[in-house]
Amino acid sequence: MKNKLIYILFISFLFTQNEIGVGLNNDSLINYLQNNYTTSTTLSYNNCRDILYREIEAFQNSGQVKGIYTNFSITLPNGVDPSTFLYNNGSSNGINCEHLWPQSLGAGSGLPKSDMHHLRPCKTNVNSARGNYPFGESSDTETYKWYWQDIETSSIPNSQIDQYSERNINSQVFEPREDVKGNIARSIFYFYTIYNNVADDNFFNQQKNTLYQWHLSDPADNSEIERTWLIAEYQNNIPNPFIIDSTLVYRCYFYNESDLGCDGIPNSGLLNDDCGVCGGDNSSCIDSCGIPNGNNTTCADLNNDNTVNVTDVVLLVNLILTQSSNSLGDVNNDNNVNVTDVVMLINIILGDSE
Repeated sequence: MKNKLIYILFISFLFTQNEIGVGLNNDSLINYLQNNYTTSTTLSYNNCRDILYREIEAFQNSGQVKGIYTNFSITLPNGVDPSTFLYNNGSSNGINCEHLWPQSLGAGSGLPKSDMHHLRPCKTNVNSARGNYPFGESSDTETYKWYWQDIETSSIPNSQIDQYSERNINSQVFEPREDVKGNIARSIFYFYTIYNNVADDNFFNQQKNTLYQWHLSDPADNSEIERTWLIAEYQNNIPNPFIIDSTLVYRCYFYNESDLGCDGIPNSGLLNDDCGVCGGDNSSCIDSCGIPNGNNTTCADLNNDNTVNVTDVVLLVNLILTQSSNSLGDVNNDNNVNVTDVVMLINIILGDSE
């Protein structure tokens, strides 16, 4: 098992270094993911739950199976049927299988029902409470029920509030605890992309903006990456690509070329300067007169006759001798008009100025 874990971590490290579908965005990228990341094999639903509990969840959590929304945990002993043991005869302190994408909205049969990339252990009463609500943010004052570990309360918690999941029956949304929001978001984007032919569009569209923010604020960690590769062993060695490449959510569903900075990063605010340098300050192509891409003559043509010659030198010398405060003769832009400007002007005329 140790060698298996090292192998998974090594492979996941390699995959996290690469951008998936380079150069593709929007529909072309979605098509690419459907063609390359759709599994043709899942376990039967009964088998996949047992594998999920024993080989994925208990393996990652030192023998414990933890509910996705509450962190409520049950230690899974050896030699028992995982699903039966965890279900605990349907007790509210039991655990069953939550479909992050609801069965009634597209995950009710076949591959979508038993694809472990969107299945999670869940405390039974909280699974029922979530129902088929979309995920979203719930105002604390409007939350109907709060859930954490074995606690179910109608009162706003006095402590550990970020550990609670919330059910809002007014706006009909379910808000999971903070530290799994990104994980859930990436599972939803996965399901909608891979099983788009059966997934309910309205269910996805009403929550996708919130899920995108969760994805950004709670990026995939090593545990989530390990988990998707553990699951992949049972599903054609195909991981959830939205975990492997963090750019996919934006590139599939939010890509807008006008949002990109010159560095290719959405909303970075970086622009090319006049020298063509991304995020530059024009310093790489500025001329002696301080003009980007200039020809070093703008500040030297003191009499504005479109020619830089000895008459400009004469004018400059007169400005110096009369101690004129006119900035016209400040050829080197040091805020002083003096002999150094004469030297630079002569060098410009002779063609020696850089």
